[in-house]
Formats: sequence, C-alpha cells, structure tokens
Amino acid sequence: MNTIFFHAQKKRGEEMKSRAAKLMEDFIECGKYPHLKKSEKKIKILTDAMKERLMASKHKRHEFKKYGLVGRFVAKKIYDTDVVGLNEYLFDIGLLLRVVEIDEKKLLQENFLLYDMIQDFRLPETFYVKPSFNKDGRALGEVRNFEVDSRWGMEDMARGLALLKPQVKRLTHEYERIKKIIANSPEVKRMERLPKDKRKSIKHKYGSLSIVANTPRYDVAAIFDRFGEDLLIEYGSPNGKKLEAFVLNGTISRKDIEMFKTVKDIRLDFAVMTIEDEKKMLEFLHEKEMTAAMNRMWV
Repeated sequence: MNTIFFHAQKKRGEEMKSRAAKLMEDFIECGKYPHLKKSEKKIKILTDAMKERLMASKHKRHEFKKYGLVGRFVAKKIYDTDVVGLNEYLFDIGLLLRVVEIDEKKLLQENFLLYDMIQDFRLPETFYVKPSFNKDGRALGEVRNFEVDSRWGMEDMARGLALLKPQVKRLTHEYERIKKIIANSPEVKRMERLPKDKRKSIKHKYGSLSIVANTPRYDVAAIFDRFGEDLLIEYGSPNGKKLEAFVLNGTISRKDIEMFKTVKDIRLDFAVMTIEDEKKMLEFLHEKEMTAAMNRMWV
C-alpha cells in the first residue's frame, strides 16, 4: 500500500513540475548542456593559446587548410562618441525621430523628474528568459585536466578547434531553441503579466529561470510632440542598426557619423573561423559598402 502511495505521489509531482523546468533539466541531464559549456571553455583555451603563439608573427592572417580554418588578427577601434552632437546633426537632417531611443540610465541619473514625466509614453514591456545555475549546475560545465602547453603544436590546436566549433554551433542552436520554447510557454506568459515583485523564478534541480524585462522602450514621436526635440537630443541615443540602415540606403555616409567619434583606444582582437565563414563575412562587408556607395550616387 505504501509503495503504491509513493509511486502515485511521485507521478503527481512529475505532472505538477513546471514544463519549463523539465525542458531545462532534460537538456542538462542528457549531457548536451555540460558538453556545450565544456566545449566553449576548451575553445577559449585553444583560441587564447593560438593567439599568444601567433602574436609575434608579422602576418595578421593564418590559414590552416587541412582543417578548413583561419585565424585572424583584427584591429578594433574603441570610440568616444559625442552623442549629443550626433543627435543634433540627425535632427537637422530629419532622421533623429527615426533612429533615436531614450537613454533611460542617463535620464535616471541626471533628471529623475523628467524621467517620471515620460512614463506615460513607455511602450509595453518585452521579456527574455535568463538561466541561472546553482553549485551543481555550475559544476557540470567545469573543465578539468585540459591545458595547452609547449607540447601542443599549431596543428594540434587547429585540429581541436575544428572538432569543437561545429559541436558548439549545433548545441548553441539547440539551447537557443529550448530557451525560445520556454520564453513562449503559457507559464512564462502568465508570469510576464504579473507585477515585477510577483514574478517568481522557475526553479529546477540545477538552478532557476528568471523572467527579465528588456530595456524599456518609449514612444519617441509622442515624446517629441509633448516635449520637443531638446529632451531627445540630450537624453536620446541613436540605435546602431537603424543608423546603419540609413548608411546602406545612401541617406547618410559613414563619414557623417564618424565625425562625431574620437578614437580612444585600438584593441587587437583575434578570432578563429572557418575559411567558408571568412569568405561569407568578407563578401557581406564588401556588398554592404558597394550598396551604400551606389545608393549615395542616386541621392
């Protein structure tokens, strides 16, 4: 009788368990999450070791044809941007309202009264699911007894990366798919409708899933109608993707934007990618520049 009662209780508990929690636990317990995290860390170890080994080389590009990989050093400029000046320029040419977003952090720090006044123009919140892990969950992704020493040659590193990168790409895609299913599940949607202090994280054996609001967005056109352009110029920030779209369609040039930027540092980044991905990347960048140039001719 006790055995029957125990199994009945166990079955009921499994039925009551959050579907989101079960999806996460299944992904972990089948070994995919631990393999993803360990592989990501191994890739970083190998990439850092390859970068260190190649730093002294005069070449910025290193090809490993046998494994279909290429390592590239790229100088990345770090800028200070005169955002207010850029906003004024964009307003003068009629683009500010089409690209600007409220910089809520700046507004909160500098003018709380104004922040309070624009809350009526806040757009509906959007959310994402943020996984967090407890001690048991974090232990699953630990990498032990894996280090690159002097016995490793460049070919060994390239072979390791060639094996690990496709696995990480596949598992990352699957992990993102599961998080998307969880984010669209009825229990998460119900949670999103609750006040912030009522939104509880979804617990599972290895941690929890939190429902987190994205950065708030505002109806900038309505704010402009109510307060004028000064608020948007002082407390706005252009959306990079929207701005890039106007560069590509020829409305403005990249130089128009860069005159409001000052280089404060140059960082040397190193990345390893497949030769095919490098080809696609270079073709994409070339096509973007050609499209922008052609569109500028017809403005």
